[in-house]
Amino acid sequence: MHLEHGAWASRGRWLLAALLLAGASAEALDRVTFPYPCVEHIHRVAPGVDAHVVVADLACGQVEVTSTRPRDRSSTVGTFAHEYGAQIAINANFYEGSTCGLALGERTLWRDAYDRGCVASAAFGPGPAGTLARVFDSTGRVREVPFPWAWSAVTGRPRLLWGGHTWFDEDEPNGMYRTHPRTALGLTQGGASLVLLVIDGRRAGLPGVTSVEMIPLLEEFGVTDALNLDGGGSSELWIASEGGVVNRPSDRHERRVVNHLGLRITSALGQPQPPVP
Repeated sequence: MHLEHGAWASRGRWLLAALLLAGASAEALDRVTFPYPCVEHIHRVAPGVDAHVVVADLACGQVEVTSTRPRDRSSTVGTFAHEYGAQIAINANFYEGSTCGLALGERTLWRDAYDRGCVASAAFGPGPAGTLARVFDSTGRVREVPFPWAWSAVTGRPRLLWGGHTWFDEDEPNGMYRTHPRTALGLTQGGASLVLLVIDGRRAGLPGVTSVEMIPLLEEFGVTDALNLDGGGSSELWIASEGGVVNRPSDRHERRVVNHLGLRITSALGQPQPPVP
């Protein structure tokens, strides 16, 4: 089911969280940092909401996007960041042994990936003026990346925004309309910026959000295409210059997840990173 931008806000049970996530409450507090060149980190705290947003300028020429090779599967986000030289990292695909949906790490395809409805993908690769990025439908392409420039790709479900429009799936895939900790990624128009979103939950006074409730916050930062990644205890945001794990994973420790997405800031290469917990 495909609805126009903003139409879902009339559904009353989502409205409060949507307003808080979008900063419409006077009680919402944003802490903004600039951990690296071309990168902004917004930590939004409001009643019932604890959200982290990373906005990376892919056109600045100093941001590379990387993801996990199949041989390096099932490590923590922090371990992945250290091994791949990433200053910022999140968890990526849903998984059961291998990745649900298309995955590409350092130009290496996950040949044992499975489908099961994970068809909302994002691909990244080097371009003539920065990093190229595209969100696309990978239906039937679990072992095929349609862009020859792609270096990395991750996949989730469901799609949240598609061409600037809100996307609904009435079959409620993977608890879309249930509150959980969440991870999502989005691109602004033309793939100019990558937006990473991690929202905490499963603790007192902080249940998490539905997939749909992430949409207004993504839109606030200009996202036109977005997908929901693995959530729950897997949701994690790691920023080296801010001490490593910056959110509060619901497992109370870093979970080993099958694959990851990371940002390498080329001007920051060689800077010391905190030890792996």
